[in-house]
Amino acid sequence: MTRERKLKEVLNVRLDEPLARELRRIAGSQGSSESEVARGLLRYGIEVSRRLEAHRLSQHWEWEQPKPNDPFDHIPGVVEIEAKWRPMTEDELVANGFQEWLPPMEKEYDDAP
Repeated sequence: MTRERKLKEVLNVRLDEPLARELRRIAGSQGSSESEVARGLLRYGIEVSRRLEAHRLSQHWEWEQPKPNDPFDHIPGVVEIEAKWRPMTEDELVANGFQEWLPPMEKEYDDAP
């Protein structure tokens, strides 16, 4: 059984019509509320932002960067997001309150005489 999260904070967001329509579509296809879908999408966006920041912070200092001779080396880039599904690990199941999905514990038998 999953534990219910207590929501404490409120965030008012103004959406344009195409974004609101897409949010309603996703909520309808998932059988969930628009608020729940928005929270999930916000979590994904925050995770992407964290990973991009971690990548940026792992780069060399500007003064450590080699001086490129290629004039195209400083062309602006774009973030590409690739999503894939994978099963949760046992630690992730526990952390998210999904203990009922864990495989049953095997009993250890003592075969010693």
